[in-house]
Amino acid sequence: MIAFCLGIGSVPIFNSIDASMRSECAGKIPGRHPGECYEIDTTEDTFPWETQQAEARDFYREFQIAVAANDRKKVSSMMMYPLRVRYFDDPRGADYRFLNSPAELLRVYDRVFHNTVIDYIRNVDANEVWGNDYFLQTGYGQIGIYCTTHGYCPECNFDFKVKIIASNTIYRDATEDLLGKPLVR
Repeated sequence: MIAFCLGIGSVPIFNSIDASMRSECAGKIPGRHPGECYEIDTTEDTFPWETQQAEARDFYREFQIAVAANDRKKVSSMMMYPLRVRYFDDPRGADYRFLNSPAELLRVYDRVFHNTVIDYIRNVDANEVWGNDYFLQTGYGQIGIYCTTHGYCPECNFDFKVKIIASNTIYRDATEDLLGKPLVR
C-alpha cells in the first residue's frame, strides 16, 4: 500500500524561511513570518520523524554523490516526473519548465546542472535538509524533495525523489536579471 502522509493539513510552507525561523520553531512547522509556527498534526507514536529525517539525509547524500560523479543516468532516476526545473539561464526567474521523463532531463542536463548548481548541491550539508512529512528541501527550496510513505506508520518506510530544481535561484540572486542588473520594481 502506498500512502501520502499529509500531516499538516492546509498549512502552507513558504520558501522565505531562513535558518533562524526554523530553529525558533523547533518541533513545529515554520510559517511565513518570524515567530509564526504551526503545530505538526501527527505524533511520534504515529509518524517516525527520526526515521524519515535519517532516510532523507541518506537520500540527499546519495544524490550529492551521483551529481558530483556526473552519473547522469542515476541522477535522472532519482527524479520525480514531471520534474519542475528552472534553468540557470532563464531570463525570468519565475519560469518553471516541466521535464516529463529521464530522457528529457538527459537532453537538457547541462542547462539544469550548471557548474554553480553542482557546487551548490555538493556544499549543502545533508543535515540541513528540512521540511515536513511529504516535502523536504534545501535552503529556500532550491532543491525540492518529495517523500512517499509506504506502509502504515510507525512501521513505515519512505521513498524520496527530487521534484524541483530551481537552478536560477542558485545561480543568481532573485533580485537580478540574467545580466546581473538589479530588477526595477
